[in-house]
Amino acid sequence: MILMSIVMLTAIATWVIPAGKYDKVQQGSKKVLVEGSFRYIESSPQNIFDMLQAPMKAFGRPTTAEIMAFLLIISGAFMVIEKTGAITAAIKHASAMFVKHPSMRKLFIPIGMLLFSIGGATFGMSEETLIFIPIFIPLAISLKYDSAIGVAVPFIGAAAGFAGAFMNPFTLGISQGIAEIPLYSGFGYRLIVWSFVTAAAIVFVMLYARKIEKTPSASITYDLDKERKDELHLTDNVGERFTLHRKLVLLAFAAAMVGLVVGVLKFDWYITEIGALFFGLAITAAVLGRLKVNEATKAFYDGVRDMAEIVFLLALATSIIIIAENGNILDTILHHFAAVISNLKPVFASWAAFIMQTFINFFIPSGSGKAVLTMPILAPLSDLIGLSRQTMILAYQFGDGWGNICMPTSAVLLGAIGMAQIPFQKWFRFVMPLVAAWVMLSFIFLSVAVYINWQ
Repeated sequence: MILMSIVMLTAIATWVIPAGKYDKVQQGSKKVLVEGSFRYIESSPQNIFDMLQAPMKAFGRPTTAEIMAFLLIISGAFMVIEKTGAITAAIKHASAMFVKHPSMRKLFIPIGMLLFSIGGATFGMSEETLIFIPIFIPLAISLKYDSAIGVAVPFIGAAAGFAGAFMNPFTLGISQGIAEIPLYSGFGYRLIVWSFVTAAAIVFVMLYARKIEKTPSASITYDLDKERKDELHLTDNVGERFTLHRKLVLLAFAAAMVGLVVGVLKFDWYITEIGALFFGLAITAAVLGRLKVNEATKAFYDGVRDMAEIVFLLALATSIIIIAENGNILDTILHHFAAVISNLKPVFASWAAFIMQTFINFFIPSGSGKAVLTMPILAPLSDLIGLSRQTMILAYQFGDGWGNICMPTSAVLLGAIGMAQIPFQKWFRFVMPLVAAWVMLSFIFLSVAVYINWQ
């Protein structure tokens, strides 16, 4: 209902906001906007039939279709692995270890989130977190936490690193290249920023963990997790034996993780290649886990069916972007935001740029896509208003990042909470205090960057 309402409001906006266009030129593998080339064009208001067509067009949109297929394959693959009993056996084994060493349990959240944040900050881990959520949810439940923490450790951890990145090639690398400043320059200040935003995320999740430890019913997934414990057999001894076959399945999973890291870092793998890797893992797990063909097939189909609702929600979210693009209002919005920023003092200009990037992020969740759209305009604009290009890029990073854990147009968010079966409204209320803290940190770090004339 929320997504449909936003689709309708976006369509209405195409009747109100004048259509406009920037010229684009090819730069490497991407098209970038030409600064100063904006012009108004004939309006293309979107009607009801355009709205009804938008979800169908979403299925044909290459990037969205890849993510949809990725979600279906990942869900199917993990259902096969779960069918072997390997996940339940491993979680019970891990839980027993935490019981023997209670101090280690306290490190589950901070160390887990720190590792994922490093992944987000260095090689742009984002969609890859979806692979870990089916593992972290039952692990978190077995440690007396809840599904929300099972999602938060990988997803919010990586999100903190992605937005506060000091080496992320998909955001920092592209934006610095477009802004024509040395690649990965400003490392020291970015490392400080990353440390604070990651620490804020860890503290937020740990405070929530302490809250539900004292009052379990305060969990946003309390009723769901009671059912999930029974489904995963975490309250009995079913499937507890850590057999050789189950160990081999987990070894295959570990090998896939190594392949994932090598593929991303060395061979520029993305969704298609990672999806293929996990489709192969599903087949391997079925063989090593001694599943019959019909058992493995049914398990895979069950996983695909469980993700079907999320795939359609993703189609609706993409419909918002399609309608805004077809109505030619995104360039107009960017043009007017840039005009406002040009009239502000440096500190307020950096804040306004951050707010602008957050707004545009609603329509263009892609970090690299936003860099290509906005940096050709904002980089030279920063020179005119006395704002360093490094600071403008930092405003872009913040605007690109924080909304991804609470905006309904984020494909990764929909996939993450969909795997946990957490309603969007509950998740939104859950993360808003963290988003507010990150926003305040953004204003502070941007102000300091302006004050020290960060180059």
